[in-house]
Amino acid sequence: MTSCISDLSIVEQISSILHRDVRINDKDIHVSVRGGWVFLDGNVDFDSDRELVQQRIENVPGVCRIINNLTCPGQVPR
Repeated sequence: MTSCISDLSIVEQISSILHRDVRINDKDIHVSVRGGWVFLDGNVDFDSDRELVQQRIENVPGVCRIINNLTCPGQVPR
């Protein structure tokens, strides 16, 4: 099934969600979308933030899959 929602629209929705959530420091988070697949890259302060980011965006319309490459201090990149 093909989504009618553009990748750019998905990026805008995700960026807005992350920016509005006071629990998330989105300064070092880069979001890209290709064909509904969301790629998260960058750094967060804690591993729990990594999980929170994923939880906040998993139900955005048009998101097919999330590849969460966010890292936190002391963590080896996946």
